[in-house]
Amino acid sequence: MNTNYYTLKQYLEKRFGERVQRVTLEGGFTCPNRDGSKASGGCTFCTDDGSSSGAQNVADTIKAQLEQGIKKQSQRFDCKKFIAYFQSFTNTYGDVDYLRKLYNQAIDHPQVVVLAIGTRPDCVSEDIIDLFEEYTSKGLELWIDIGVQSSHNKTLDLINRAHSYEDYVDAANRIAARKNPLLRICTHVILGLPGETKEMMLTTAEALSKTPVQDLKIHQLCIFKGTPMEIDHLNGELKTFEKDEYIEVLAEFIARLRPDIAIQRVMGEGKVGELISPTWADHGMKNKFLDEFDNYLKKNNIHQGCLRPISKS
Repeated sequence: MNTNYYTLKQYLEKRFGERVQRVTLEGGFTCPNRDGSKASGGCTFCTDDGSSSGAQNVADTIKAQLEQGIKKQSQRFDCKKFIAYFQSFTNTYGDVDYLRKLYNQAIDHPQVVVLAIGTRPDCVSEDIIDLFEEYTSKGLELWIDIGVQSSHNKTLDLINRAHSYEDYVDAANRIAARKNPLLRICTHVILGLPGETKEMMLTTAEALSKTPVQDLKIHQLCIFKGTPMEIDHLNGELKTFEKDEYIEVLAEFIARLRPDIAIQRVMGEGKVGELISPTWADHGMKNKFLDEFDNYLKKNNIHQGCLRPISKS
């Protein structure tokens, strides 16, 4: 068992007493920085399908997607409990009544114990949080997966997020104000974004640790086919991490996080035929990376929170 950082597997086994597997769902959403509401074109790192896992057919109903996903995951992992995860685009970007109809299709399955909703900080209204609490009142755990990517507004502007870091802090604080133990804030960050130094990335770790975040998904920057970043990369204007370089930065990042934050992910993989760079993160390479990362942490005696700044009383 990994003892150098708090993993999602450790959290789930402690919370549910057994393996819990994720099933990704496609709700057919878009984003306010795609449809012209706040901007156009979407995030510069994002593919046309919203960085979808590709596991489901968006034309199928949520109920059908979930049943198919549970069948596949049950056969592959021999598990009985599942996370229904609305992943691609902004899955709170719609009318509350419409969202309720979609989410209800996911929670009606008796094997679903967690409902996870991928979204943006500027699309988490009080009405949306009220809707989430309808599900937690039934005993369901709900993860609000909020993409923020960086604590630096200059970076967020450069990658066309069309929201600020302050928007994220506001959303996280409003969720935490509900004092609902079944509402968990999961935050997404990307290391290696254009123009960011290592010091800027580490500042993001320190900034996030001051917020009520409970879970974190960390990705290295990936360049995918068809994205605006692909052009910059092909022109030699944008580089991605070498694997050893990323491992070093990732280790320092985790060392600056609160020890109680569950790390749901430490690297991103590309779908087959979609990833341009880095090639070490192509599909099927995750386990090899995790082994190398764990060995690096142990060799250098690095663990989550070991380099956190000492707070001044």
